[in-house]
Amino acid sequence: MKQHIVVLRSTRIDFYTTVGAKLEKSNDLNVLDLFCGCGGLSLGARGAGLTPLLSVDIDEVLSSSYELNFGAGALLNEDLMSFGPSQAANRIKQQPVDVVVGGPPCQGFSVMGKSDVNDPRNMLLARFFEYVAYFEPKFFMMENVPGLGAAANLKVLKKAMEVLPDHYVVLPPLLLDAADFGAATSRPRLIVIGYDPEHCDSISAAEISAPSVKSRATVRDAISDLPNPPDQGDWLKVNRKPNTYATSLMSWDNYEVSTFGQERLGQGLISGFQKTRHTATVVERFSKLQQGERDPISKYQRLSWDRPSHVLRAGTGSDRGSFQAARPVHPAEPRVISVREAARIQGFPDWFQFHETKWHSHRMIGNSVSPPFAKAILSRLVHACHRRDEMIAAE
Repeated sequence: MKQHIVVLRSTRIDFYTTVGAKLEKSNDLNVLDLFCGCGGLSLGARGAGLTPLLSVDIDEVLSSSYELNFGAGALLNEDLMSFGPSQAANRIKQQPVDVVVGGPPCQGFSVMGKSDVNDPRNMLLARFFEYVAYFEPKFFMMENVPGLGAAANLKVLKKAMEVLPDHYVVLPPLLLDAADFGAATSRPRLIVIGYDPEHCDSISAAEISAPSVKSRATVRDAISDLPNPPDQGDWLKVNRKPNTYATSLMSWDNYEVSTFGQERLGQGLISGFQKTRHTATVVERFSKLQQGERDPISKYQRLSWDRPSHVLRAGTGSDRGSFQAARPVHPAEPRVISVREAARIQGFPDWFQFHETKWHSHRMIGNSVSPPFAKAILSRLVHACHRRDEMIAAE
């Protein structure tokens, strides 16, 4: 596989492009989302003007709300190790795949786990690039944990990419932080991008990496207008008085995706407010925490109003011990944050639905790609395709 890097001047892409109440389509580029989870990357792709053809994930729990948010028929629950590219092609009736995106399982590369290069889940990294090689999209984007950039893991990545056709231009792995692209969380992610120069204009690592926001959003920006969870229930009627951050997420409210969530939102109703009941002892400990301080027993850290959140962790499913990740403590209240507060921090709009239980909802959010981050990066790649189209039209 040949790799090339062409350096262009950094170009800032308009983060939200709208036509009336609908997000602008980008020549109806079709996207295949692998390892989609609850759909953070799919939502970012839609925001960039892409049209998801098919999204695939093996975990029926983490993807259980996907069709509620994206419509019936949008999801396929399959094991991508046994469900091959030709089967996916048959499923979409041989429609062209213009873009392939995905976040293969990262446990084998994560510094929070065992970081085992022999973890069998690492084979799914190679599977992602096999899909790219089969469909030969105009561009692709793979997202993973920073640990994939470690020397031993980079060898695994390089080996996985050997299947790519030589005509792809592949940028070096980029370590980017979601906080620099519109999310209210400092969440470093490793991104691998490649494009076909026949369909996309040259795009550089510098162009992809340039922050899309002038200043980072804070926890205050994200959740200060949200109420405390009630004693009972999940849905609340919220009189939102959002700031710039929340408004940017609401620019997705009229997006042609979830009719269920948007209808409820139109009535002022928002879900994700299930109350977490702490013991009196825990409440007392949390009450004494300063912002940014970590509880010595639970290891839960209190968020700071005027900084982005730290990384929201996912925990594990029942197949791997059902370990609940440490949840952040609210900046002012003696409780952990609600599902909706976590969703705001990660960058999900208020109509987006998660699982009916808090545990799985937090797993969904912690495993997801931040939608504003995905949208910002994919918008730049779509823009490169537009530049190429304009060059061809001018010839």
